[in-house]
Amino acid sequence: MPPPPDPKHDARAWTKYMGIGAQLIGTIGVCIFIGLWLDGQLGTNPWITILLSLIGVVGGLWVSVKDLL
Repeated sequence: MPPPPDPKHDARAWTKYMGIGAQLIGTIGVCIFIGLWLDGQLGTNPWITILLSLIGVVGGLWVSVKDLL
């Protein structure tokens, strides 16, 4: 019977965690981009960007933790 695979060398585990990290960064980045655009359109610098970046952080962390569990 072969030994169980070492998690350090398991490519599927690495790609899973890299995908979760990319998803977190992407969510925050999209929210910041939309916030910057809306602030430019409405002249509310920097309030919408701050609000949407916080929403992006909370949402991204929520999805990341849900994927990890």
